[in-house]
Amino acid sequence: MRRIWMNRLGVSTVIANMLMILITLSLAAILVAWAGSSYGAFAGGSQLFFQQRGQALQENFVIEEVFFEKNTTGQIFIFVRNVGVININIAAIYQNGTSISSYKFSTCGTPPSASIGVSQVCEISWVPPDTWGSDGGSSTLWNTGDIFNLVAASQRGNQVATTMRGP
Repeated sequence: MRRIWMNRLGVSTVIANMLMILITLSLAAILVAWAGSSYGAFAGGSQLFFQQRGQALQENFVIEEVFFEKNTTGQIFIFVRNVGVININIAAIYQNGTSISSYKFSTCGTPPSASIGVSQVCEISWVPPDTWGSDGGSSTLWNTGDIFNLVAASQRGNQVATTMRGP
């Protein structure tokens, strides 16, 4: 009689181990299915991100020259050259950290749709804001020796900066 009892214990141990393996595998399958759906949603968004960054890496531009016009308007002119392999659109111009809202393109169209083609140079001009104060009644808004930190930003998020001193 003792021998039959031992055989039953062996059968129930094997069945218990099989049930534990089956439960573990089913939980692993559920975890893989959940992680796969979550990763799929993430992968779709990251694909768009990396595609846009790839285009941004092909975009390259430089500020070639800055001119200060000392007349009644006191305009500042910058010349931006596209040295990348795709067209760029200038989205914003910053002067000393302040966004310039009234800039105009002389050769590339009108903002914000002005496009600078590959190897093309575009002239951008504006009158600086009156945050400098006037130099004792002068008609210009900048003085000789003023420091200008100029930043041009594209629609894809690239920026190019230069620091100039007024003549």
